[in-house]
Amino acid sequence: MNFGFDAITIWSRSGQQRQLKFERNRVNVLTGWSHTGKSALLDIIDYCFLASSHKLPDSVINENVGWYGLTFYINDKTYTLARRSPIENDVSKDYYFSSSGTVPEKPETNTAEADIRLILESEFSIDDNVKLSYGGGALRANSKVSFRYFFLFNTISEDIITNSRTFFDKQSEDRYREALPRIFDMALGIDDIANMNAREQREALKKELQRLERKSVALTNGRETFDEEIREIALKAAEYGLLDAKPSDVNRELVQRAIESAASLDVGRANDRYAQVNTELISVNRRLRKLHHFTDEYRSYKGNLQGAEDSLRPIQQLISRASEVVKSEIFDELISCLKADLVSVKASLAGKQPVDGQIQAMIKKLEAQRENLQRDLALLPQDPKSFASEREKWLFVGEAKGRLKLFSDTTPVAAFSVETRSASEIQSEIDTISVRDVEETRDAIISVINEITLALLKETGEALANYAKYQTDFAYKEKRLRLRKPRSRLIENVGSSSNHMFLHLLQFLALHEVAIIHQSPFVPKFLIIDQPSRPYYPDDKPKDDVVLANSDSEKVQIAFQLLNNFAARMNKQYGSNFQMIVLEHVPKDTFDGMEFVYVLPEFRNGEALIPASWQ
Repeated sequence: MNFGFDAITIWSRSGQQRQLKFERNRVNVLTGWSHTGKSALLDIIDYCFLASSHKLPDSVINENVGWYGLTFYINDKTYTLARRSPIENDVSKDYYFSSSGTVPEKPETNTAEADIRLILESEFSIDDNVKLSYGGGALRANSKVSFRYFFLFNTISEDIITNSRTFFDKQSEDRYREALPRIFDMALGIDDIANMNAREQREALKKELQRLERKSVALTNGRETFDEEIREIALKAAEYGLLDAKPSDVNRELVQRAIESAASLDVGRANDRYAQVNTELISVNRRLRKLHHFTDEYRSYKGNLQGAEDSLRPIQQLISRASEVVKSEIFDELISCLKADLVSVKASLAGKQPVDGQIQAMIKKLEAQRENLQRDLALLPQDPKSFASEREKWLFVGEAKGRLKLFSDTTPVAAFSVETRSASEIQSEIDTISVRDVEETRDAIISVINEITLALLKETGEALANYAKYQTDFAYKEKRLRLRKPRSRLIENVGSSSNHMFLHLLQFLALHEVAIIHQSPFVPKFLIIDQPSRPYYPDDKPKDDVVLANSDSEKVQIAFQLLNNFAARMNKQYGSNFQMIVLEHVPKDTFDGMEFVYVLPEFRNGEALIPASWQ
């Protein structure tokens, strides 16, 4: 992604303007004395790009600045973005934004932060599909990727340039430490959005399938253990005459009822209860037999009525053809009587009578009562065994109730569990998702990184002393460059902050070359480096009156020649722009003869980021 800076502008609280201009496609070097505000440029860039906190020095800088601004190019556009200075530790929500790169005389708030974020996300090719596939302590899974995460590839601050373990900025902040491994593959073209989304979907389905399978196993095991325990209790209860049921009918409710009955009643009266229930059952059966007999008789009665109706049907014909019949003296009287009988029979046969519904209701009620009595009678022994003592009885009852209570609390819920999809359906969906395996691509990219860093290492000549002929080894998990002894698996514990500084340069240049090769839409083509000469000053503290030894000065020059050569190669070999901004202390003549190095006006002899007139 084409990206770089044209200018950094600051406005005093009274409206005065101070601007630093950079050249595109060059190594822009700002050199000067200590405490002139050079390192603050990194903090200004970070603050303007919607930072939620800031590291701007309050003394001299923030106390005199009203607004901070950037004019930058991104892809084929030029923008100006300015932000009001923070108040102590509180960042401002006031922004000025120009889509044409216009730098105002004095900024005024004209755009909301959310709108600026959307514009920048669009330029970084970030939409709702660009999400973090997995979360962490500070990041939520499936949350949108921030464009700020990719700036991790664009800065080598003074805090890490000589660090032997940490090669990326902001790794002390949880959010950025968790973001780096999540965006690394995306940034370098190892993986792509569509493949990441497909992998995320497949992994979610696999987790669902595993959950379903674990649940199925747990329920099956639980049900088997549960059934075995219930039958064991039922068997012992049957031995004491507390339970009498077919094995297929045994369930927790039945056993529970038997145990509760034994606990609440005297088992010695089981025969009396059996006789009582049996008497009630006999009575119910007798009443049912009578009702069924009545029903049969009633059905026979209605059948006889049906026969009478059939025999009286000729009367209907006589009545309808009365005019044609030769009548006697008693004809009318006889026909009238027969007609009355026919009407009466029809009325009796028309539809169901109230007695039909009453009888059926009584039969249904008695059958339900009989079923309950039969169930109760089946649980009562006709001749139950007696316990040897009350103590034996209560020991058994207490043990049985305790075991039932335990299994009642952990009863399998398979019967009440509703799964929206079966395991086979989930597996079928998993099988339809195509995910590209990126392991091979990742290994290839790591090989390219090692190939590029080894070539860069050779460019440094003897700057790394006895490590000059070592092999470079990029540790993917740790995201840092190491040195390996030739023809050996031994990873060297590299000493000297000077060597670590060179390793940082080699790694970042290689990562950017890989991003350019793969035309990454996420990694901006710029790099800001804060004082690569730091290792060569006494006590790691640069001093303006210290003159570097010839050997150290030569190594600093090698480092800048490395940067110059990289910018040239990006232009000539790849046809790609690449901008660097380097903040330094070394004198201008360090860069003599370097085609792609542009030296800004030095911060010396009273020149500084904050003009003396502002203070």
